[in-house]
Amino acid sequence: MIHISHVIELVLDPRGYIQQLKRVLKPDGYLAIGTPNMSSNLYRMHRWTKLLRLQLPDVIDGLEHTFIFPKRLLADLCLEEGLAIEDRYTHVLREKIGNLLRYKTPLKKKLNRLVQNFFQVNQWIVCRKN
Repeated sequence: MIHISHVIELVLDPRGYIQQLKRVLKPDGYLAIGTPNMSSNLYRMHRWTKLLRLQLPDVIDGLEHTFIFPKRLLADLCLEEGLAIEDRYTHVLREKIGNLLRYKTPLKKKLNRLVQNFFQVNQWIVCRKN
């Protein structure tokens, strides 16, 4: 199994990256990819707010994030590279408030995580190599 979290949006050639990950996977091996979910309403609101102020949204500035994936685009890319999709999901409010409060992180980060989960800001896809 290969697990990557918030990496694919930073690479210059996501297709080539997936091809290399697939190359090192054993048959029936799994690839789990976590990345921002551009389909999220929060990202859409953020993007429109920046554009209305004639600013380039920082999540697609080309400096850090070179590609941002809506759910469909990431799935299509995996399918085109011959991977079978086993699961797709976004984080929701599954994380119990009690668990979040026990984390040893600043309150600001806890609130940030809660908002991200509420607006389904992150997505995951789990694929299998045939």
